[in-house]
Amino acid sequence: MNQKDFFSTPEFQKLHPVKKQIIQELVSDRESMSPETMLSKVMTINKELSKRNLNFSKEESSLLIQILKQSMSPSDQQKVDLLMGLFHR
Repeated sequence: MNQKDFFSTPEFQKLHPVKKQIIQELVSDRESMSPETMLSKVMTINKELSKRNLNFSKEESSLLIQILKQSMSPSDQQKVDLLMGLFHR
């Protein structure tokens, strides 16, 4: 799914406005982020959302990671998969 398709999905449209803004910013910055930077930023965002009594569901997080990985090389995608596997233990 590409960025335009993602932003037009009913799931995206139903998101809290803060979540939408965060996702749009992450997706627009994805070209300049390494996998490590991207995951670190996602974790920081999750902490900030928690302070507002918001969080990304597992499905939302998974979809976001898939969108962010689209612009990465296969080796960077593997790094993300490895790092995500470590977080879900």
